[in-house]
Amino acid sequence: MINTIAGGPTGENSHTVRKNRRPPPEGDDSLKRLRMDEEITFGPRDAVPLASRNHEAIVIDIITNNYRVKKMYVDQGSAVDIMFYRMFKELDLEDGQLTPVRTPLMGFTGPPINQEGMITLMVTVGQAPKCRTIPANFVVVKQPSPYNMFLGRPALKALRAIPSTLHLSVKFPTPGRIAEVRGDPEVARACYLAMLRGQEKLVAQTACMEPYILGEEARQLGTQEEARQLGTQDEIEEFPLREDQPDQVIRIGKLLPPEEKKDLKALLREYSQVFAWSVDDIPGIPTDLAVHHLNVDPRFKPVKQKKRSFAPERNEVINKEVGKLLEFQIILEVYYPT
Repeated sequence: MINTIAGGPTGENSHTVRKNRRPPPEGDDSLKRLRMDEEITFGPRDAVPLASRNHEAIVIDIITNNYRVKKMYVDQGSAVDIMFYRMFKELDLEDGQLTPVRTPLMGFTGPPINQEGMITLMVTVGQAPKCRTIPANFVVVKQPSPYNMFLGRPALKALRAIPSTLHLSVKFPTPGRIAEVRGDPEVARACYLAMLRGQEKLVAQTACMEPYILGEEARQLGTQEEARQLGTQDEIEEFPLREDQPDQVIRIGKLLPPEEKKDLKALLREYSQVFAWSVDDIPGIPTDLAVHHLNVDPRFKPVKQKKRSFAPERNEVINKEVGKLLEFQIILEVYYPT
């Protein structure tokens, strides 16, 4: 027998309502702004983590109630979004905020599970600018679990999300582009091992959360962009920019489409004169284009620094490099009376 989680508010609270229930109206204005013309796909370019060989679950982070909450289990087998009571209290929520739900939940341990109630919270998935914020109806239950919440089918449908257990990630549309949230295999493995230890140790599991600071995503995005500019994980290939100078090579992405790669090489070779391989290639930069000034207060008298002595081989290199800068008018020797 394969158990799934059913019941709760999706099962409605009476037989009559369940019999006559109608689909809820789609009044979410944010859906009108989504890029619905983009397809959500998982292909050869999507990384497959090694942890997928162990059939790990998809465990992600979300932001809700001014907290970044970890250990959010993406559960396509759950008909409701679930929050465990321990997490409910950690989020500084009160029992008086719960809405009663009479329909029990099925699928945890076999017998029906009564809920503490239901609460609606705004949930943000992803990082700015590729993120979505949706209202989620969480059913609160007093059950031991290493996870903090279950992201069930209702929230996944609201996000229009497509999970991939092979890639351990979830993709969904945003007003910008398709967003992808990757799961944390280490956290998923830790939660799995905690379940194997038994319920006594599950109760002792600490909530994994931290306060959410507005603008944190922007700072993280800037750090990631800086790291991306410093290096790339994509495969690269080198090609000579000039046929008569085979040592002058340019690096481009190896996985670019053939036609795009061909056009890129032609463009780079067309503007090869803008590349400088040594100071010989940039003689006399106009001062209206680039100039360097020392931030010196003219009210203070210049101080002559003590002359430094270098080893003969270093002096030779220094004199050679300074001579190049003087020759091409990049620097200018200035005499000050002492």
